[in-house]
Amino acid sequence: MYYYIKGTIKEIKNNIIIVENNQIGYIINFTNPYDLQINQEIKLFTYFYVTENIHALYGFVTVEMLNFFQKLISIPGIGVKSAILMTNIDFFEETQKAIKQSNINYIIKFPGIGKKTAQQIILHLHKNLLNLNKIQKLNKKQEQIQEALINLGFKKTQIGKIIYKLNSSQKLDLMLKEALILIREK
Repeated sequence: MYYYIKGTIKEIKNNIIIVENNQIGYIINFTNPYDLQINQEIKLFTYFYVTENIHALYGFVTVEMLNFFQKLISIPGIGVKSAILMTNIDFFEETQKAIKQSNINYIIKFPGIGKKTAQQIILHLHKNLLNLNKIQKLNKKQEQIQEALINLGFKKTQIGKIIYKLNSSQKLDLMLKEALILIREK
């Protein structure tokens, strides 16, 4: 599984983009790819979706969008097509706002989402979204440390417990050393 792919956009089609990284072209499902440009450098956080008939890679501009997508598809009755539309960058903030405000009328505007499914979404995500807003954003150094720890095989849950405890005023190598010590203590 891939956490993110960094590369150059080589092709843009209906709802996919081809991102080249190390001379390998990755087909990535992406909502509204027409906001992007060919030969643009991009970093996409990815979700590898596997079913009996489908193996697909979905791309998201931010970790928050990826996490929201994963939460959506964990809800009974929500498929990837509906979830990907709801995480579209054009609707992302409005969708989250609608869930926080329990605005069923906004949510049922998405294809494949009826009143009962909208209620399910609100039931499952309302509290999560309120808690997500309380979470701080990572600074550049914290993001680099998080990526390094993921590459070393640590889980995001482990990293999340220590990342905000790190002293961001020190050099990156010292931050990484501190992070490893803190993770071992947990």
